[in-house]
Amino acid sequence: MARLAAPFVWVYNKTHWFTDAEAWGIFRFFAIGEAATWALLISAIIYRRLGLPEAPSVISFAGHIHGMMMVFYCIIIVVVARSMQWGIVRMVMAVAAGVPPFGSIIFEQLMARYRKKRPVYVAPPVGAED
Repeated sequence: MARLAAPFVWVYNKTHWFTDAEAWGIFRFFAIGEAATWALLISAIIYRRLGLPEAPSVISFAGHIHGMMMVFYCIIIVVVARSMQWGIVRMVMAVAAGVPPFGSIIFEQLMARYRKKRPVYVAPPVGAED
């Protein structure tokens, strides 16, 4: 089992590019952005339901924006997880939180409380002092 996980562990260890504070800020930005695009998509669905003009293009636009932000959110989770010492379970929870509307905000708030109660020291990445 360890042999199978070795490449993933190697990649995980190589993604320590940010300090903990930088990684947290990046994660928060994309978590809030993901929730905002949920709001955009829900608004577009309401727009269509009201029978307003050009509804299909509004839905298409909102759907594309939300889809791109969801992909960026998932990528950012993988990129910043090592810098915040998140394991695979927390990474999966973060991705799963992005699926229901506004779940990323709830997850971000839970992690903010967790970080206040149990601060973890993460050594800065190599070259961060430069």
